[in-house]
Amino acid sequence: MLVGLEFAGHHGFTFARYLADRGYPVVNVLPAHTKRAKEIEDNSPLKSDPKDAAVVCSLLGHGVFVRFPFLTRPYVELRLLTTHRYRLTVEATRYKNRLQSLLDLVWPEFLEQFSTIEKATPLALLERWPLPQDILRASARSVRSFIHTVSRGHIGADRVRDLVASAKATIGLPDAPAERRLEIQYLLTRWRLVQEQTTELGRRIAALVEICPEATALLTVPEVSAVCAATLVAELGTPSDFDHPRQVLKLAGMNLVSASSGQRDQSRVPKWQSKRGRPALRRQLFLLAGRWCHERGLYRADYQALRARGSTKTKAVCSLARKLVPMLLAVMRSGEPFDVERWTANRRQPVAA
Repeated sequence: MLVGLEFAGHHGFTFARYLADRGYPVVNVLPAHTKRAKEIEDNSPLKSDPKDAAVVCSLLGHGVFVRFPFLTRPYVELRLLTTHRYRLTVEATRYKNRLQSLLDLVWPEFLEQFSTIEKATPLALLERWPLPQDILRASARSVRSFIHTVSRGHIGADRVRDLVASAKATIGLPDAPAERRLEIQYLLTRWRLVQEQTTELGRRIAALVEICPEATALLTVPEVSAVCAATLVAELGTPSDFDHPRQVLKLAGMNLVSASSGQRDQSRVPKWQSKRGRPALRRQLFLLAGRWCHERGLYRADYQALRARGSTKTKAVCSLARKLVPMLLAVMRSGEPFDVERWTANRRQPVAA
């Protein structure tokens, strides 16, 4: 008996494991396929369990299903940790944006004194003096001493005077200082907690990467960090499951699609990424390609050639990210360290416009 499950919720994972432990072969019927099949077979608004079961059985009979990925250690641990870390980074970004919105109201000049608010010095300053009137009440000597300590001497007396002057001449709203101070302090506390949890997850991910041969091999690729390697392995799973790099591109949503018809010249039809895939995998490939396009990156010449032919920055990086997939998949399969000289000798050199 072949059991097909449509995963519309979290209970499908536990049910699939329950059936697999008892010897039943379990496969996954994608919700996109069942939706289209319902429109073709019975386009009525009726929704019932018998109707859904009939559609799933029909798709199973036609072979429209995929294998269910029963991950083993350390793949399942990497999957959970990287997903949790990504959610924490999203939460940290939300706290940062909220803090910047508050500062725009109470002390907009503060943001002009620092390149980014995520550094240790501006966060320490806001923890001690959240509002401009707070730093004005402190003595000039204590302000200079505190900033010199938290910045490790990188901020001089001139910048300290500019900061105090901005607090004195600020156009921020002076009303409800106690409530605004409390909100800033609460935001900073939650942001600190999220940062600590993210750091702890990074250490756990690095420990798992050391015992995962595919992730260890990926670390030999230039610009691949432990988090990047862990995310790639967690999203792809076992590399032997893929017969061709095109399958990885489709899984990431980086396969090219176009809107064409018989009346249009096919050579002039624009193409774009479908983005119907795993966003975390697509994001890591894009970020890795971006690092390879830097001044000393291995794709710098290719990036400049694409830019010379009229490609935008984003389009050029996306094109190069797709070229990374065959190499990364080969490294994961072989488990051998990445050889820069061999890779350079076997690749086609870019041609400028």
